[in-house]
Amino acid sequence: MLDDGTITYARTATIEDYPLLEVLHARCSTGNLFALYRGRRPGFSAAEWRRIADSPRSRVLLVTADQSDHIVGMASMIDRPHAADACEVALLVADLPPHAYQARGLGTRLADLAADLARDAGFASLAVTSLWTNWRMLLIVEHLGGPVLPQTSYVRNMALLGLLPNSGLDVADELELRIAL
Repeated sequence: MLDDGTITYARTATIEDYPLLEVLHARCSTGNLFALYRGRRPGFSAAEWRRIADSPRSRVLLVTADQSDHIVGMASMIDRPHAADACEVALLVADLPPHAYQARGLGTRLADLAADLARDAGFASLAVTSLWTNWRMLLIVEHLGGPVLPQTSYVRNMALLGLLPNSGLDVADELELRIAL
């Protein structure tokens, strides 16, 4: 249940859900996709999707606001072959009207669910790679018990105002954060 009382449903994605992921991307703004994919090509190729969906330790959760295939969010937990004790976690929540679900608690709920599933799969930590300006993700990292970054409120306020801080960091600079489970 979201902060506004909306009931959502999450399920594990399958290989056959690839077209639904593409529909979710169409419900997201360029800025939202840029924040998730950090300026790279948005989405997964069919081969990448197949590898993730077939992996015994990776999971992608798709979220609907009803029991249809109307996808409004996703969480991915992808195993990291070079760091077997951690999984890479990423979230995407639709932000274009009329399908906007950001700022309703869905990302936080998905992060909690991803942490529980990662713990159950035997991972010791979550790895989050985020743009330093992605204040929503930085707040979720803090919520999960990850590092509290002193610039979070500053970055959030600057992002809300549509201004980029002049701190010597580029908008595409990334942070990699670890969260112990």
